Amino acid sequence: MNKEEIIKIFKNKNNRLICLILIIGVVLMVAAGGHDRKKEAVSTANEIAVEDEEKRLADILSQIDGAGEVSVMITYYSSTEKDIAYETKTASRGDKSETSEDKKAVMTDGEPMVVKEVYPQVKGVIVTAQGAGNTAVKAAISEAVSASLDVPVHRICIFKKEEE
Repeated sequence: MNKEEIIKIFKNKNNRLICLILIIGVVLMVAAGGHDRKKEAVSTANEIAVEDEEKRLADILSQIDGAGEVSVMITYYSSTEKDIAYETKTASRGDKSETSEDKKAVMTDGEPMVVKEVYPQVKGVIVTAQGAGNTAVKAAISEAVSASLDVPVHRICIFKKEEE
C-alpha cells in the first residue's frame, strides 16, 4: 500500500470509526494484560509460601528417629485471602433517602492495609520417608503432620521412599 491509498482509506468516516474502535480495543487488551500479571505475582508468592512450608515440615519430620530422608507435598482448597481495611464516608443530600457512600482502601507504605489474613484449609498431605516401612515411624510422622497442620489422619498419606 502506498501513502495515497492509506489517506484515501482514512478520508471515509466509517473507516476512521472502525480504526478508532480497533485502537481502543488494543488499549483495553493491553490494560487487561497488566492486571493478569498482578494475579500471577500473587499466585507465585502463594506457591513460594507453600514450598517453604513443605520444606520446613520435611526438615522437621526428617528429625524423627528412624524417618531418614523425607519429602512432603501439601494441597489446599484455595489460596490465602486478605481482608483490607476501608475508610467509608457517608454523605446525605437534603432528603435523607438520598445518601451516597464512598469506600476507599486505607493505604500504608503504598499498599492496602491488611486487617486479617485467612489462610487456606489443607486438603491433604503426602509424605514419603525412607523409614516409613516401620509402623512406629509411620505413626510418629502421621501424628506430627496432623498436629502441625491440623489435618485429620485420614487426609495424610505416608509412603516408604525408595532407596537410591
